[in-house]
Amino acid sequence: MKKTGLFSIIFLLMVGLFSNGSLAQDYTQWQLPEGAKMRLGKGKINDVKFSRDGDLLAVATNIGVWVYDAHVGSEMALLNDKPKNIRTIAFSPDGKTLATGSWSREGAIQLWNIDTATQVSTMGEGIGSVGVLAFSEDGKTLASVGWRKGIQFHVWDVDTGLEVSHFTGQQVSIRGRALAVSPNHLFVAGADRNKVFLWDTRIGNLRDIIEGREELASSLAFSPDSKMLASGHATIRLWNVETGKQMSRLDGHTRIVDVLTFSPDGKTLASGDASGEIRLWNIGAGGDQLSLPRLLGGITGKGKPRSDSPALTEHKRPIEALAFNTDGTTLVSTSRDTTIRLWDVDTRTPHLTIEGHTEAIKGLGFLEDGKTLANGSSDCTLRLWNTETQDQQLIPVKYRWSALDFAFSQDGKTIAIGSTGSNVRLWNTDTGDVTATFKTAHRGYINVVTFSPDDKILASGSRYGTVELWDVQNQQRITTLSGHTDEIRALAFSPDGKTVATAAKGETIIVLWDAVDLGHRTGLLTKNATETGAVAFSPDGKTLVSGHKNGMIYSWDVATGKQLSTFTSDAGNVTALAFSPDGQILANGSAGGSIRLWDPNTYTLIGDALIGHANRVNELTFSPDGDTLFSGGSDGTILFWDWETLKKGGNR
Repeated sequence: MKKTGLFSIIFLLMVGLFSNGSLAQDYTQWQLPEGAKMRLGKGKINDVKFSRDGDLLAVATNIGVWVYDAHVGSEMALLNDKPKNIRTIAFSPDGKTLATGSWSREGAIQLWNIDTATQVSTMGEGIGSVGVLAFSEDGKTLASVGWRKGIQFHVWDVDTGLEVSHFTGQQVSIRGRALAVSPNHLFVAGADRNKVFLWDTRIGNLRDIIEGREELASSLAFSPDSKMLASGHATIRLWNVETGKQMSRLDGHTRIVDVLTFSPDGKTLASGDASGEIRLWNIGAGGDQLSLPRLLGGITGKGKPRSDSPALTEHKRPIEALAFNTDGTTLVSTSRDTTIRLWDVDTRTPHLTIEGHTEAIKGLGFLEDGKTLANGSSDCTLRLWNTETQDQQLIPVKYRWSALDFAFSQDGKTIAIGSTGSNVRLWNTDTGDVTATFKTAHRGYINVVTFSPDDKILASGSRYGTVELWDVQNQQRITTLSGHTDEIRALAFSPDGKTVATAAKGETIIVLWDAVDLGHRTGLLTKNATETGAVAFSPDGKTLVSGHKNGMIYSWDVATGKQLSTFTSDAGNVTALAFSPDGQILANGSAGGSIRLWDPNTYTLIGDALIGHANRVNELTFSPDGDTLFSGGSDGTILFWDWETLKKGGNR
């Protein structure tokens, strides 16, 4: 990129920053959907690349591409025409264009002008999902690799946006990141279990099948000269592209290798695994490891520092992406611990850490002070937001695995986490330590947890259909609610805490359990219902609403169990429901990311759909005064929707 182009971006952004009056927080206002007044969280990271001159760092996320100053880590732009899950990105050789790949009916590939931070073209209508992008050496063509009933390879003319060539390679399936295209665009690789498939793009034929007795590839990468293919799983193997023969085997990782990337000169291979460990390999010397220290991060699969690693603040969770800058002196790494780290390759030391990205929002609720919004995310971090000042408190939870659900006590001092395994753990938010462990009889994983309104009971729902109620103070199981046959998808207490509503995957019945008379339960069933994805009680506790996979929402009388009416909707799979504090608004979120508002008295829609999340809406909650709706998505962001703004814009 030219320095004048970089200056133009900075100038335009600074004008916007000062006009809004808040320099530190202003990126929370960038590219907001209509009706939203703020975004918290920058989204889950999927890919990362340096610009040609090394001044910019582009980070692909579930809501678009964030552009950072690579020297100081400050936000410079958010590239998105609408919230979209960007899976892969690539800079053109001259650094002036950024290509993004995702899934979209309108076009899976977008080209952005970096100097102006504007979209210039769209390509790939109807080609499915794009997982890999690569410019040709002269920058005139762009290759894309994706998956849609087989490997899809396309080459595009960058200037015209027209397709130059394509082929479809029939293959059963692919594993994770196991897709790659050679820099010269002559080869495509994909993997399935113990096989690596190598395709010749010139004739669209399968060139070679590399087979092994064990799984070969969770990740793939071609060398810059296109002569070598690296595959990573339990070990790393280097293959000769021309002959299909193994050249070398690199052992040392203790967990599955999820990411591989070569330095631009091809002499160094960087590998990242599921424990958060990163290794560098001297490929130029025949596949031997570099001299000590060998590791950029020193976390092993068991979480203990290695004696041969430098004292660094390492990644704590699986590595998501790796990339070298153009001269190979800096390596950038991203992890499911949500941090981005830039490392000096020669000294193996980090010189910059960027934070603020989040994974899927799995819990959202107000604490008893009425102004603190608590949210948990699947990366096992807890954030407490002051909704008046937008200040946040980040509380890392000392837990290695992904969180499937969070529950918060009213005072915010205790959180419960549902995850893999059969135990529910309670954590103290001040210390981040475990305060109690409930040894449940659940099997598989615990995917739903919630406190009763008075915090005295914790309910947990499991993969195999059971719900357990626990006495929080005495840490004793009260009872097990059995009857569902599959994963619990919805779980809610009535406002008085006397009734528990449950629903499970693949079932149309909703069960109301009496939390006082434990032997009493009521089944709610309608002939037209499909699988239930969410339930919510009205503030007065007299009505229960259920949202279903076909987009329908049903209203039930809690006392009699009779169906009252139906909210007719075309929103698709309903994944979240919430009433306003006065009961006059019902919000529902969908698997596609849209939110709809209803008048629960007339069962009619209020205004247009709110479009702001790139995918599934997991959580909805209103502020205690009812003026703001908060939504949390699988895209890793929380949106603030202002009710007054929606009304002024004709949404009511």
